Amino acid sequence: MSPVPMNVLKTKDMLTAQANKRIVGLMLCASALFLTACDTTRINNVTNTYAFAPEKIKLSPTEAVSTGHWDKPIGLEGEHLIVIDTNLQRATYYIGNRQVGWSTISSGKAGHGTPSGTFPIMEKDIDHTSSTYGSVVDAAGNTLIADYTAGEPMPAGGIYKGAAMNYGMKLTNSGIWMHEGIVTAAPESHGCIRLPRKMAQIFFENTPVGTPVIIR
Repeated sequence: MSPVPMNVLKTKDMLTAQANKRIVGLMLCASALFLTACDTTRINNVTNTYAFAPEKIKLSPTEAVSTGHWDKPIGLEGEHLIVIDTNLQRATYYIGNRQVGWSTISSGKAGHGTPSGTFPIMEKDIDHTSSTYGSVVDAAGNTLIADYTAGEPMPAGGIYKGAAMNYGMKLTNSGIWMHEGIVTAAPESHGCIRLPRKMAQIFFENTPVGTPVIIR
């Protein structure tokens, strides 16, 4: 057999070296993408952990969140059920034992705890207002007292204006409702279950009177 010319061997070696470089480069890129994906997953996990953990993070009312999801298949039928977890600050919606939605909430703050148990939706009121908490305005609509509780001294000429509880769904005769409000993923209310506007509307439109709500 004739020996392979030196120029052919050199060319072959150069091609092999270039191929190896490309392989190494691809491996480095793949590693970088993998590490980035891992980092993203880690960050998302931390975010999710903190988003529903009031003992780990406390948001102010000005840092309201609006998180939730709704995915009800067309034609799905069955019993409706809402489960409120005050530790996770989360409401989960089921139809026929299938989860179709969830929402971040804000339940009762210290001194105004949300009661636990099972409560049926007693009535619905799309533009309900509170008869206990609100503000005081004058005849021209100017705010005299921004944070007012029924029974407190009323200034002369003052008019009580109940706090908005839109998309309200009544849970108890003691005034506990599920409704739209400021949601921070931490306990903020006077006992009610607050939902972000979008999820409050979805829950309201899909929840028949009598639907059981489990609060734990």
